[in-house]
Amino acid sequence: MSVTERRAALVESAYRVIADHGVEGATTRRICAHADMPLASFHYAFESRTALLGAVMETAVPSDIDQMLAAILPTGDLDEGADLEVMEANMRRQLQAFLSMLKADPGRLQATISLGIYAHNHPELQRYGQRMYENLYAVAAKGLDAAAQHAGVRWTQPTSEIAPVLIGTLISVTLIYLSTADDHVMQLLVESLVRQTMSHAADA
Repeated sequence: MSVTERRAALVESAYRVIADHGVEGATTRRICAHADMPLASFHYAFESRTALLGAVMETAVPSDIDQMLAAILPTGDLDEGADLEVMEANMRRQLQAFLSMLKADPGRLQATISLGIYAHNHPELQRYGQRMYENLYAVAAKGLDAAAQHAGVRWTQPTSEIAPVLIGTLISVTLIYLSTADDHVMQLLVESLVRQTMSHAADA
């Protein structure tokens, strides 16, 4: 294994261990065991556990959210047409796909939320937590731009301002699902998010 491959394996394993055991439970020993590599090899890739957690927030989390948002706001395999109704229908359908992914593997988004809270409470990680959310907003803005282009509509305000609301609402949806698993409330939140987001869309 090269150092680059070792780092990538440890980052992915750390993300998975955090999803299963929380940040506090993500010890270097447990992470190395998940990555199927000896504990002694850890420091060939990262100088500390803090450096590894920072790498998770800078690479694994945005990449994971990018994939989720690609399912929510894709540019292909959607209803054909170029108007607001088509865009709204597509958004509603793809948010249902997000709920399905959340139910299938809630730990991934739980890990994202846990990392943000953990970083806030640990000064050495705060800059990573801030950058993690900045990356998430950027990914969401990119998805919103792609969705508008596909449907032939425009946003009435910058997507850099809409994106934080989208991410914040998805995190709220995740927290409520993790706490209650209430499908009815999930549907109410999804419908609210669709209406809220579409209120910023207009015919091109």
